[in-house]
Amino acid sequence: MNGLNGADDRSAEDEHQRFARYLHELAVVRDEDDLVTRILRDSDTTMAQSAIVRHLDRHASQLLTDDGFTAWARTMAEISAEREFPARRLREWTLQNQTSPSTRPVTRR
Repeated sequence: MNGLNGADDRSAEDEHQRFARYLHELAVVRDEDDLVTRILRDSDTTMAQSAIVRHLDRHASQLLTDDGFTAWARTMAEISAEREFPARRLREWTLQNQTSPSTRPVTRR
């Protein structure tokens, strides 16, 4: 099972196996948007959202002070807008990004 076949793999795996597979796929994927969208379609919504939130935590902490954070967060917000748990966590990371000293504009006196 490679995990890229969507629903075909789900029938043969329990939620723990899918959760682990999703985390692995999220760690190595290049097309993050499509993968996050596919995972959020999993019939086990609690498990799927938990995997996405774990990914958001991991990725946001890496990007927190990076210039790419805002664009990434905006894309993830669009994808997860209908799911309260990931949307709320992304808002928390966005607030953290906005209040981080290294992301605030420098004002000269």
